[in-house]
Amino acid sequence: METIPRDTPTAGDMSPAQVADLIDQAATLIETDGLEVGDYWTRALFQPYEPGMPCCTVGALAAVSGYRDGVDAEKAFVGVSDYDPRTGATEPDRPHLVMATVMTALGFREAEDLYDWSDNAGDREVVAELRYAAALIRAQAGGVA
Repeated sequence: METIPRDTPTAGDMSPAQVADLIDQAATLIETDGLEVGDYWTRALFQPYEPGMPCCTVGALAAVSGYRDGVDAEKAFVGVSDYDPRTGATEPDRPHLVMATVMTALGFREAEDLYDWSDNAGDREVVAELRYAAALIRAQAGGVA
């Protein structure tokens, strides 16, 4: 299964190599600053991300993709949609390209599965799996793994 099909337009004009670079940067962030359990980064709902904070996998991916606010990361990066009680409609979840790509590469269908894995895996496993996902994306795009 391809992580980013070759004919898929990428959000923000990002190439597969750029997505892979962001995934590698997230791995480095976790390797350097630590793996957070239970939240994107320390007090994510009350405090914006600042360099040096430990992050969970999703928090690291969001931070290197430019998200600093926990609520923004939840809505725009993870793609959690809002329920409109007036219409009774919920828009479908639409995760950011980096989030969707990592989920596919690691075999997760739901964001919650990625959160659970990140909270239960050790930092070395998370870093190794993110590096593997980045290499897989590069290989599928025809680049060097």
